[in-house]
Amino acid sequence: MPFVNNQGVKIFYTIVGQGTPIVLLHGGPGSHQEWYACNHVHTLMESYQVILIDLRGNGQSDKPHDSKSYLTKKITSDIIAVLDELKIESAHCWGYSLGGYLAFCLSRDYPERFYSYIIGGAQPKGLTKEVKEFQNSIREKMKDGADGLIAIVKEKGEEVTPEAEKGFRAMDYEAINAWMNSADLFSRVDEHLPELEEPFLFYAGEKDEWNPYPQLLETRNEMKNATAILFEDMGHEVQFIEGVVLPYVLKFLNNIEE
Repeated sequence: MPFVNNQGVKIFYTIVGQGTPIVLLHGGPGSHQEWYACNHVHTLMESYQVILIDLRGNGQSDKPHDSKSYLTKKITSDIIAVLDELKIESAHCWGYSLGGYLAFCLSRDYPERFYSYIIGGAQPKGLTKEVKEFQNSIREKMKDGADGLIAIVKEKGEEVTPEAEKGFRAMDYEAINAWMNSADLFSRVDEHLPELEEPFLFYAGEKDEWNPYPQLLETRNEMKNATAILFEDMGHEVQFIEGVVLPYVLKFLNNIEE
């Protein structure tokens, strides 16, 4: 299996398709497998070289148990280490939720390495009071490991199948709690954005408890080349609803490629 060793931390990645490279960054806790939902990967691989990465602490990548290992500059360096291993100078970047926030961090740390950024389920202005309270409630539940995560999913009204429960119970909750308590994860990361020329596409569900849409609009209005899309009556799960997000992403990428 393909791994890159970044200063002692092994990062898993896989590649499908051919064409202009695009890096996909999943939410958390999770893995690159999320991107196979809604035909995201199968559609993109027809025109792009799709680079799927398991973020440190997730999937098949190493899972350090100390929070200092999850400072954002360490995580962004993992992604660049994969690109360097593949000898890719520049790529598009599409991140959702945790991956979306890290896409903002990549635009801060390595803007020269990306043609464009597609970001959903995340915003760069720091957590609002309401989101902090929500995040703290999630952190408390996650201390109970798989039982806590299953409770969170059920509270959202979603079914936990036997297969899903098996996956939840296989996760490394020491690592998950370590990255959830990183000193700078989800802190403010928008100061550099007004200077960037690269195109950005933002999207959010109207009812997304993690991602207040007004903050995205404020960010868009401060930038030179950003578009924001609101999906009404949808929440954080908008990423996984067939036929909703992908058409906008393809149009955005096609406009750049032209």
